[in-house]
Amino acid sequence: MLTQRQLMIFKCIVEDFIETAEPVGSKTLMTKYKLPYSSATIRNEMSFLENYGYLEKTHTSSGRIPSKEGYRFYIDNLEHTDVDSAFKEQVTAIVSRHSHSLTQVIKECCEMLSEVTSLTSVALGSDSNMDTLQRITIVPLSNEQITTIIVTSKGHVQNKIFDIDTQEYMDDVISCVNVMNEMLVGTPIGSVAFRLEKDVKPLLSSRVRAHQELFNAFLESFVKFAQTQMYLSGKENMLYQPEYNDVEKLRQLVTAFESANFFENIGLLNDAEGVTIKIGNNLIANEIDDVAVVSANFKSGNNSKGSIAVIGPTRMPYEKVVSLVEYVSKSIEHLINEDNEDEN
Repeated sequence: MLTQRQLMIFKCIVEDFIETAEPVGSKTLMTKYKLPYSSATIRNEMSFLENYGYLEKTHTSSGRIPSKEGYRFYIDNLEHTDVDSAFKEQVTAIVSRHSHSLTQVIKECCEMLSEVTSLTSVALGSDSNMDTLQRITIVPLSNEQITTIIVTSKGHVQNKIFDIDTQEYMDDVISCVNVMNEMLVGTPIGSVAFRLEKDVKPLLSSRVRAHQELFNAFLESFVKFAQTQMYLSGKENMLYQPEYNDVEKLRQLVTAFESANFFENIGLLNDAEGVTIKIGNNLIANEIDDVAVVSANFKSGNNSKGSIAVIGPTRMPYEKVVSLVEYVSKSIEHLINEDNEDEN
């Protein structure tokens, strides 16, 4: 249990690092925050917080930065912050303009979140968890071509044309489709690409000669399907975060946004209620641990829902982001409830 003095020093360190991205020393705490303690006392408390696991010491400075455990403690003890009136007015304007177009409301709210936070935002449409793979069918077009038709439970259709030059290749396509129908029917569209890579790919490699070519073709189709209900805004904001100054790290981050298991990794497809905050643990890419995701679901019916989230470095302004994400998700849910009442 931290003392009031330790809590005050810790809070100042976290908020200063969020603002500046620079390690925080005792001199900064004394001069900038006017803490009523001696430099020696502050240094002793910083050492205690480091030993406790809430702070880390960098190699290039005597200052401290929050650890992941520290961020988690800070988040767990956040005080609720009201959203400013200007943001509320922007949300109201979006809802008013598109009161009968939920898709457009979600898209514009996603764009506004990325603009206001200077981070990346992502949203999944309200039926993203309910639309499941229903069937993949093969339809001949000619002696040399076939098309595979992918149909979802909500009637969305995607097709992929294959040029058939041998009977062996035709057999491969049939085997591939049979395996996918056997293993993926009933899977939410947002999770199909992930399961294709995780569960189906190993099986295809043992049963299908042209497994890699066919896997890539169907993976592309399923990723496109998932993206029809997904809105991503502000990817370029990551360019301005000092955590991602390394070109290779930035490349991995941008590539991860397009990956098949993107939704699974950032945790949008879950059953959580309220705001969820995930920190580090390779959320985005295997080599990038300095990432945080603040997300919230919104109900759009008895069994359907969507999600909206903000993605950024672990050094994100959680107090602000949590309040904004919560407000937007509740506003979207309120709009959906009003539309449902009007229909009834």
